[in-house]
Amino acid sequence: MEIIESISKQDFQTALKGFIGSEQYHRHRLPNGMQLLLTDGCNYIRDKGEAYWLFDLILSWQLKLRKHRFQVWRLEKQNDNTWFAECTDGNNMFIVGQENGCCDFPLDKIEIWVIDGVAILPTEY
Repeated sequence: MEIIESISKQDFQTALKGFIGSEQYHRHRLPNGMQLLLTDGCNYIRDKGEAYWLFDLILSWQLKLRKHRFQVWRLEKQNDNTWFAECTDGNNMFIVGQENGCCDFPLDKIEIWVIDGVAILPTEY
């Protein structure tokens, strides 16, 4: 059994700044076969931030959002320690939002872009 070490908020933020471009894509799949490609930075968030749930959430909306080829997903911690994820079209036009329960995500907020089925950090664009 692999033991996952917790990463500090500062170390996590520092590591994310280092992702500028991506060398490969990583597949994130739901049990129904739907998939989303992740860049190296998003794969880091999923693995080191223990945020498989975040990419499950994003992927779960893709059938309804397929006409939106560019999506901006923002995840932000609320005052009651729950989370709110929202998707806009890149011009701050709200598309969809979803509340989530408590989790141990290392940051208070993050932004992820989805472009033509690929999840990418803004610094990797």
